[in-house]
Amino acid sequence: MVKVMVGMDMHSNLADSLISKFVLLKSRSVAVVSQLSEEDILWSPNEESNSIANLALHIRETVRHRVEAIFFGPQEIRDRDKEFHSSLVVSKDEAIAAFEQSFDILIQVVKGMSEEDFLKQPYMDNPPAQSAMNKEATVLDICLQMLAHLSEHAGQIFYIAKARLNDQYVTTTFPKKKE
Repeated sequence: MVKVMVGMDMHSNLADSLISKFVLLKSRSVAVVSQLSEEDILWSPNEESNSIANLALHIRETVRHRVEAIFFGPQEIRDRDKEFHSSLVVSKDEAIAAFEQSFDILIQVVKGMSEEDFLKQPYMDNPPAQSAMNKEATVLDICLQMLAHLSEHAGQIFYIAKARLNDQYVTTTFPKKKE
């Protein structure tokens, strides 16, 4: 049986759902990174893979870039290649701060959006050069794409943490049953 939420309009339900997902990603990301050492933050499995330091910077810059696009039009000051450079050094505290700031920004932006804001098309006059979004994308499309994109990177972070910590890894969801 499907439960229908009475008394909630679609906008409120959508905003609350996005906020709860961003809150969850933030808390899980911070909880996982908090378990790691400084060395773990900088480790990557090979030259073609990202470290948690790379992912933290990439998440921060992606959020900044998208939020600027929503409110000010696409900005072309981002050095995306720098986010993935293998020599990037970010401390554990800086990585945690990047996650907290990024998700806090998204949460505040979504909290302040009206139904009309979700339907705006910020790329119509100036499509982004580096984006999976097309010029017809609405702010809702951008928010949903951000949720998917950040979830992918959170999964990478969790995988790296599990690889580094092995049986010392403390899950942020449901633990496996011990045999």
